[in-house]
Amino acid sequence: MNCIGVGFSETLSNARVMRAFVNGKDVVVWRSTSGKLSAWENRCPHRGMRLSHGFVRGESLACMYHGWHYGVDAKCKYIPAHPDLEPPETIQIQRYSSFEKNGIIWVSDAQDAKAPMIADGLIPVRSLDIHCSANFVKNTLAGFRSPSPEGDQIVFHVTDEQEDFMRVDVPKLKTALYFIFQNLPNSKCFLHVLAEGLCEAHAKKTISRSLEHLRRTAEKQFGEVTS
Repeated sequence: MNCIGVGFSETLSNARVMRAFVNGKDVVVWRSTSGKLSAWENRCPHRGMRLSHGFVRGESLACMYHGWHYGVDAKCKYIPAHPDLEPPETIQIQRYSSFEKNGIIWVSDAQDAKAPMIADGLIPVRSLDIHCSANFVKNTLAGFRSPSPEGDQIVFHVTDEQEDFMRVDVPKLKTALYFIFQNLPNSKCFLHVLAEGLCEAHAKKTISRSLEHLRRTAEKQFGEVTS
């Protein structure tokens, strides 16, 4: 099973929590105070509360409902209502593989998962939430053109398409972009975009505008197809 890019590393600082979806599964991704990355099933074993609503307490993640603490090994460490009780080893959360590469946080529900073979030294551009499926965005990218500040067009050329990413050449801006897709429920997706090589500030701004145009185009076409 392939890994899913769930966000930029720089957006999840120490002691922070985020929600993600991996192959249709609801996942909580978090960093401990020391910076250790973890990804688990987004459900407290006690009452089923989403752990993505919880709080980091040192090297533990605490559920917001009754405050049960879970260590980075996903096992329960502390129950506030029974402070003298040592929680049983059986109280633990399902863990998922998680690691970082190319400035992206990758998560998989497979134990032997590896990150996609994409170039090193990529520069994060931006993430977008788009109200249509990843496959629909991929179809929109084929031959996509966006207006440029100079009045002509920025042409996107897809040069490599894999299940979990696409590489797109943008000759006018003298760069290539990597599109990392994360499917969300209700026919939505997250798109995480990185640039290859040195991407100057004005080029990064132009890319960001083009991505907004891509989002509007994909959502409009998706609405026309599904209405």
